[in-house]
Amino acid sequence: MPGLPMVSVVISVKNRATMLWDCFVGLGSQSYPRERFEVVVIDNCSSEDLGPVMARARDELGLDIVTRRTAEDRGPAPARNIGVSMARGEIIAFTDSDCRPTPEWMALGAAEFANPKIALVSGPVLPKPEQTATLTSKMSFVTTVEHPTFPTANLFVRKSVFLEHGGFDESLSFRDPFDRATECADTDLAWRIIKAGHERRFLSGAVMQHEIEQQGVWFWMLEGTRLFLVPELVRRHPELRAQLLTAGLFFYPPALLIYVAIALVVAAALIKPWLLWLIPALLLARGIQRTRSINPIELARFCGRTLLHMPRMLVMSLSLLYGSIRFRSLVL
Repeated sequence: MPGLPMVSVVISVKNRATMLWDCFVGLGSQSYPRERFEVVVIDNCSSEDLGPVMARARDELGLDIVTRRTAEDRGPAPARNIGVSMARGEIIAFTDSDCRPTPEWMALGAAEFANPKIALVSGPVLPKPEQTATLTSKMSFVTTVEHPTFPTANLFVRKSVFLEHGGFDESLSFRDPFDRATECADTDLAWRIIKAGHERRFLSGAVMQHEIEQQGVWFWMLEGTRLFLVPELVRRHPELRAQLLTAGLFFYPPALLIYVAIALVVAAALIKPWLLWLIPALLLARGIQRTRSINPIELARFCGRTLLHMPRMLVMSLSLLYGSIRFRSLVL
């Protein structure tokens, strides 16, 4: 259709064949004309055979899919750079294999680029409505307003601007202690584009639905290991102190309890053991503040949830401290 920009949807994937099909189903339901978009899939060394899923999407959904398999898994950022190099579109629409776009997603996002000043468009990332979250579900992806990390789960970028800024910085791709890809190249690129003077938009209607990953308790507690990259982001882009951190220092304010508890334990060991009694007293006071109640049952529930979260917050805090030392940029 004349006048509409060509859009290339770029997806980096490793395994997840079932989720990838769900993503394709969402792309197949787009209101945007089928002849005005393509899907570029970069297979990041999957052990699953994704060929049948892509063939099915071509046959049943009529999607124009081009694909390439990487020689080694270096993480999503390098894979996405490859995807952009293959893309024919003037607009790059990034999403992930565990995401499913709503029908108006692409049309709304692409329309913003009629304004030549716009280089970056993002939208909400919400849980898939048919799925239910539990205590240990991974829900950190949820964004209802513009988020300063600009996740590639839902991000449109003008291709010329992407190339002008060198794409994703592949030095920001790491592996966590469980050999999972960990990176912050999307945030870094977005802020480089913003600081260069380009305009951006957030579209509340351009919704991306995200898989609710059911994690075991162990991985739920250790999820925060990936946060060691936050200090490096803040070092590169000091604007994030105001955008992402509380008081320019705290990434997750409730973790302040961890630092207070550690200080009290050290003080008790060095000065007065009775100071340890302040820990449950502070926890109870926090419970009264949060629940706005002195009901023993409500307070017991709050204290129980907090105690369960304490190991998780400790992992987050230690990861941030490690990153602060490694990158010489303090974030707590």
